[in-house]
Amino acid sequence: MARETIPINKLYKTLFFIALIVGPIYWLMFTPDGTRRTDSVVLWLAGDTPIDLNFKILDGRFRVKDWKVVYPDVDWQCSETTSSALGEFFCYGEIATYNGIPSRYISVFFVDDVTSAVKLVYRDQYHSEIGRDLTEQLGKATISTAMGEGERVLQWHTDAGMVLISVELQRGAEGTLMWLPRN
Repeated sequence: MARETIPINKLYKTLFFIALIVGPIYWLMFTPDGTRRTDSVVLWLAGDTPIDLNFKILDGRFRVKDWKVVYPDVDWQCSETTSSALGEFFCYGEIATYNGIPSRYISVFFVDDVTSAVKLVYRDQYHSEIGRDLTEQLGKATISTAMGEGERVLQWHTDAGMVLISVELQRGAEGTLMWLPRN
């Protein structure tokens, strides 16, 4: 018995192949998830290091050597600060992503060789994704007003400190996440 084939219209084949090629390109370039993934891969290919950071377990007992052991692929550059309320010295490293979200760099500040603050700078277009990541990690945030500036910030409290980001980024502002220990 001969197998019968159903002829497919040439237009349908053409439309199928166009959708097969254009669909993924559209997703990568024009959807938030696709652009985040594209940015992450490009940053990784450029040589920056991805990091995963869980603020629930971060505390002020982490020393410089602990950061270097946990994140050995980060090219840490350490320097003394001249006058900083955050610490006596800091270590800085460029990163590709923080928990899969495209970022720029991380600075860890120290007093007496223990962590006194963490500053993570992320790409501003991913501000809402940073907030969602922190909510998944730490639960619901509270809103407060930054000291004296009138800027509203989201706060997540952990056992050892608090995580802060702006409620809204102003145009041209650097996307910054801060971790500060409890006193």
